[in-house]
Amino acid sequence: MKNHKYKIFSVFLIIIFACYFYYGVENIKKANENESYEILSEAIRRSAVQCYAIEGIYPPNIEYLENNYGLVVDHDSYEISYNVFASNIMPEIAVYLK
Repeated sequence: MKNHKYKIFSVFLIIIFACYFYYGVENIKKANENESYEILSEAIRRSAVQCYAIEGIYPPNIEYLENNYGLVVDHDSYEISYNVFASNIMPEIAVYLK
């Protein structure tokens, strides 16, 4: 009977550790997604400012930054709203996780 209690306790501990491990992995995944989001948002802004500094105008769209300034965007993971009011005014940039 004593041996049976240890087996149940061992299984219970394994389940607890598995749940804890899963929770930890999910938290790391969310933190990584948030960091990637912040990095992409900042990269778009920097590329737009760099374009303005070099060419005297803000880029007309994200594709222009990708083709001319080396910006890399994972379009499968992110949706980007890039609204240009005028070529001399910083565009409104919003990044959304799909």
